[in-house]
Amino acid sequence: MMILVVEDDVDLAETCSMVLETYHHQVEIAHSAEEALLKIAERKPDLLISDCVLPGRSGLELSALVRAGHSRNDLPILLMSGSLRRTVAYGDSYDGFINKPFLAEALMEQVGKLVTPATTTQAAGGKP
Repeated sequence: MMILVVEDDVDLAETCSMVLETYHHQVEIAHSAEEALLKIAERKPDLLISDCVLPGRSGLELSALVRAGHSRNDLPILLMSGSLRRTVAYGDSYDGFINKPFLAEALMEQVGKLVTPATTTQAAGGKP
């Protein structure tokens, strides 16, 4: 499964990547919404995980743009934030939310809730 992590904090992006790779996921990292949109256009991930607070467009804006072109089944979106829980708790452009800081187990639990094997690129016959 290919997961795109959008996080402007380089250390946190690398930590998320290491956790996800430990569970045998391919990971791409983007540090802004604009970079994420380019990566999605090049190769759609199976899951988008994005921080809410990003330089330029926010994670909420990113999720709205992505949702306009991809259904929930096509590309689930998990948002994460350390400060905006009340603001994003009931949005309709994303599928899950996790508070930062979080444990690796909590991240993987959210990933498991959002992505089933049938929705991954490999299961759809795409390239892993």
